[in-house]
Amino acid sequence: MLKLRRALLCATVFVVGCGDEAPPPPAPAVPEEFDDPFADDAKAGDAKAEVKAAEAKAEPVVAPAEPAAAPVEPGVAGAGEAGAPVDAVPAEAAPASAVAETRPEAKAEGEKAATAKKVKPTAEPQPVPKDKSPTPAAPEPPVPADSPAPTPAAPPTPAPVATPTPAPAPAAPAQPEQNRFAGTFRYAGGEAQRQQLTDAIETTVAQLNALIRGIGRKRLTAANPIREQISFVVEGTKVTATFAAGRTISGTLGGPAVAWTADDGSPLTVAFSIVKGRLVMEFKADDGGRRSVFTLDDSGDKLTMSVTITSSRLDNPLKYALTYKRK
Repeated sequence: MLKLRRALLCATVFVVGCGDEAPPPPAPAVPEEFDDPFADDAKAGDAKAEVKAAEAKAEPVVAPAEPAAAPVEPGVAGAGEAGAPVDAVPAEAAPASAVAETRPEAKAEGEKAATAKKVKPTAEPQPVPKDKSPTPAAPEPPVPADSPAPTPAAPPTPAPVATPTPAPAPAAPAQPEQNRFAGTFRYAGGEAQRQQLTDAIETTVAQLNALIRGIGRKRLTAANPIREQISFVVEGTKVTATFAAGRTISGTLGGPAVAWTADDGSPLTVAFSIVKGRLVMEFKADDGGRRSVFTLDDSGDKLTMSVTITSSRLDNPLKYALTYKRK
């Protein structure tokens, strides 16, 4: 009877497992004294035939949409399989009523298997969900006690401060041109210019009648002495010129001529002006005149006096130049 129940249980497990796609519950343990590994093969074949007849009489069970073969416990053969275990024992076929009595229990076992189907045990490792929390930074290794102290970082080099370019100094107001002549100048022409003056006088008197050449030479030499020193004092537009001791005259640039006397005592007038950066003095007498033009070089140290003598008795004027250096 025990062997018959065992065969019937195997058939029930096979039917329920095929319908619910879940592994059947483990078969109940069978005491060793009931296990007969040397049963007759013929009796085992009869038992299989009886199990098949019982399955045909049982009501069909509706299987889920996704059927799957259920594993069978070792030592228990599925109903109708060709390879029956050697420990299978022949048993008498159970009546249909016995199958019907075991159906509610099998249905309960199938529901438990369907519930267990949701999570299938598997030998493969399941993926571990990734933790989205930030990975903590690895702790810094401890610094050995005898390690040298870290070198402090060099302080950042400050950016060079651009030195503001100073604004150009305002240009000094232009000085009046006559201011350049202020000062004292000494004769620097030497004997060469002295001789040039003598020669110029001789050429000029040669134009005169032979009877009056001597008188003309004497008067021109006396009226054109070489001054060893000339000084100018400038006060605005007023210029004061000194040629020798007692020979000083003052006038206003562009102003009216002032009265003065020549070296021989004859009366004359003097006018001062600036023409193209040159200081000009105009001397006028009854029978002639003299124009002295003073010119400074770029350095302002060299003064050149250019003289022109005119007379009603001379066809060509007397011209000469003398050089002076700033003292």
